Amino acid sequence: MKTLEKFELTPFGPYRFIGKSVYARAGGFCVTTQQSGIFGGLWKNSGWIFETLDGLSEHATDEIHDIALLTWEKFEDKSQLLGYTVGRFMKPGTPVPAGMDYFDIEATFVGKGWVKSDPDAGLDFHLDIEQLTKDAINQQNYYETGWKWFAEVYPQKSAVHGGPLMGLYMSCAKK
Repeated sequence: MKTLEKFELTPFGPYRFIGKSVYARAGGFCVTTQQSGIFGGLWKNSGWIFETLDGLSEHATDEIHDIALLTWEKFEDKSQLLGYTVGRFMKPGTPVPAGMDYFDIEATFVGKGWVKSDPDAGLDFHLDIEQLTKDAINQQNYYETGWKWFAEVYPQKSAVHGGPLMGLYMSCAKK
């Protein structure tokens, strides 16, 4: 298991997350890497998403990274659908371009965990960073609320702090 290179707990939002969504049954076949499975297919065809969002520069925020927002709004016992939306956190009320999806993110706290690794390292890596971030949140006076949403963060600069860095943002609340 990896260790967190950096962790911070910070106020977050409100934002409008804008991007393109796919839904798949939660589980291993939809491996959450940028190179494989259904979610990988969305990443491979994401150039137009970021070009469109870059064109909305007046609505940009300090959250400039390429992100996959994982949501549970269509999850129920039968379908168990996990939402996976590739995009960015934009200012609240940002107009949604045609063909894109959005989620309004209320003001909350977020735990931001960062590890050095190859984003294509596979499912175990993603499960590691998720667990490490949850553990770091729970060591504070907070608890994780990842059932609302969490986000895989792929910095635009591949070499940060001496090597590839990947992040995970997880919503949380005070205990």
